[in-house]
Amino acid sequence: MLQKYQIGEYEIDANAPEFSAMVEAAYNERETPICLCDTDQKLKLYIAYRHNQYILARWPHSGHLHNPKCEHFEAPDYLTGFGQVSGSAVIEDDETGDTFLKFGFPMSKGLARAAPTSMTNDKPILKAVGTKLTIRGLLHFLWDRSHLTHWHPKMYGKRNWFIVRKEILNAAQVCKVKGHSLRSSLFLPENFSSAKADEIKARAAAVLGPCYSSADNIMIMIGEVKSIQADRFRPGLTIRHSADRSVSMDQGDWNRFEKRFSSELMLHADDPDGHLIFAGTFSIGKNKMLNFYEMTLMPVSAHWLPYEDKEELELIRSAVSASRRFVKGLRYNLDSEKPIASISLRDTGKQVTAVHLANSRPNPEYDQALAELMQMPGVNHIIWRPGQVLPF
Repeated sequence: MLQKYQIGEYEIDANAPEFSAMVEAAYNERETPICLCDTDQKLKLYIAYRHNQYILARWPHSGHLHNPKCEHFEAPDYLTGFGQVSGSAVIEDDETGDTFLKFGFPMSKGLARAAPTSMTNDKPILKAVGTKLTIRGLLHFLWDRSHLTHWHPKMYGKRNWFIVRKEILNAAQVCKVKGHSLRSSLFLPENFSSAKADEIKARAAAVLGPCYSSADNIMIMIGEVKSIQADRFRPGLTIRHSADRSVSMDQGDWNRFEKRFSSELMLHADDPDGHLIFAGTFSIGKNKMLNFYEMTLMPVSAHWLPYEDKEELELIRSAVSASRRFVKGLRYNLDSEKPIASISLRDTGKQVTAVHLANSRPNPEYDQALAELMQMPGVNHIIWRPGQVLPF
C-alpha cells in the first residue's frame, strides 16, 4: 500500500520529493505526524533521528492498530512469545519511544563474583522467566525489532548478512540496557573483504574495546555459523566473517552443547539453503581469546526467516512461494509447550490471519491452550497442515 501521512496541516505520501524535508521540519517543530493507513482512527507516530536521517516510527503498543499492509504494523503481542516479556523484560516508553531491556544473564563478571560458567545446565537459555530476557529471547527480540521477521514479495533475493547486520544494529541503537545503548554491547562481524582487511580489523577492535580494556566486561556476539568442528581436540563453531574469533569449547562443554541444540543442528543440516545463527555472551581473557558463556542457536531459512521444525519451514516456504505478506512469530522465552502463531498473514483484508501449525502429537494441555489462543478477538485464526493452501 502507498504510505500516506498527515504532517501539520498537510497530507503527503512517503514517495513525495519533499517528504524528507517535511519530516525534518516537523522534527524541529516537535510536531506529531499521523499515519493515515486507517481512516477510522488517527494513529500517532514519532520522529527519530537515526544514522543521519529522520524517520517515522510507530508509538509503542500501537503496532496492531495499523492496517496489516502498513509498514508500521506489528502482530498483536499475545500471538507470540513477545506477550510474555512485554512490560517486564521489554519496557517501551510511550513518551520518548525508547525501549528498555532487562537481561536474565550477566553483562559483567564483576570483581566480587566468579565468572559465569558456560553451559552450566542442559537448557541455559531457559534460566530466566518472562521478567528478564534470555539470550534466545534477546536474539528473537532483535530479529523482530529489525523487521527480519517481516516478509513481502519484493524482499525476494535481497536479504544477506550485510542487510541483516545493518538492521540489527539500527534496531539496537534505540534500545537501552541499564542506561546504555544496546548497540555498544553488540559485536556482529562485518562482511570480510581482503581489500579492506586492515580497516575491518581496526573497526572490530574498536567495537571490542570494552572487553579488551577489562576482562570483567561481557559483550554479545551475533553471527552466522560458517562451519561446525566436532573433533575431540578443538570442537566448536566458526563464525562467518570472523574466522579469528571462533567459538571454541572443551569436550565436556561441546557434548552438552550438542545435546542441548541437537534439534537446531539437525534442522540446519537438513536445510542446505538455510543459515544457522549463533548468539552468545563473551569476555576476552588475558590471552586475547574469547570466552563464551550463555549461547543459543537459531536456524533460519534461505530468506533469513526463523523456524522451529520441518513443518514450520515448509509453511514459510509455501508462503514465500505464493508471494504472501506475513510476519513470522517468535517464541522469545516461551517454552515449546505453549502455542504461538507461526506466521501472521498481512494480506487477508483488514484483519490479520494467524496461522497455527496442527499439533501432530496428542497433547491435551497444548490443544486446550491453542483453542483458547484461537478465541482471541480482532484476528482471524486457522490451523495449517502441510500441503494446504493458505487463505486470502
